[in-house]
Amino acid sequence: MSSAAVKQEERRDEAARAAGPDLTDAGFLAAIEATTYPGADFRHREHVRLAWVCLRQSGFEAGLARVRGLIQRYAAALGATGKYHETLTRAWVELVQAALDAAPDAPSFDAFLEARPELGDARLLERHYRKETLDSAEARAGWVPPDVAPLPARDGVQR
Repeated sequence: MSSAAVKQEERRDEAARAAGPDLTDAGFLAAIEATTYPGADFRHREHVRLAWVCLRQSGFEAGLARVRGLIQRYAAALGATGKYHETLTRAWVELVQAALDAAPDAPSFDAFLEARPELGDARLLERHYRKETLDSAEARAGWVPPDVAPLPARDGVQR
C-alpha cells in the first residue's frame, strides 16, 4: 500500500471515530467533501441525508448538482467510479425535494425521516421504475424518467 493510500486510510479511520452517531450535518457534509467518511458506512440513509443537507442549503438545481459532484468525487476516492448512477441520484434527490416541500420545518434529519419514513426504504424507486429500466446503461449514464408511476411533484413543478 502506498504512503498516500495509508494516509487516506488513516483519515478514514479518524473520520469513522469522529463520525459516531452524533455527527452534525456540517460534520457529515465535511467528511463527504473531504472523502474521509467511511465508505462502508455510506449507505442508503447517508445518501438521503446528503441530499437533504444539500437541498436545504442550496435549493433544487444547485443541490442536485452538488449531490452529483459529491457522490462522483466520493466514489472516485473509494475507487468505485463505476457505481455512480445518474437516474438513481436524480430520482432520490427529486423524492427528497418533494418530501422537503411537504415537511419544510423538520429541525433535524431524524425528524425529517420520522415525518417521511418512506424515504428510509431503499426500494422506494420500485414504485416508479421497472428493474430493467434502472439496470440499463442509459439510466446509469443519464436521466431516465420513471416508467411505472411519476415521482411526486416538487413545489412549482408540474409532472
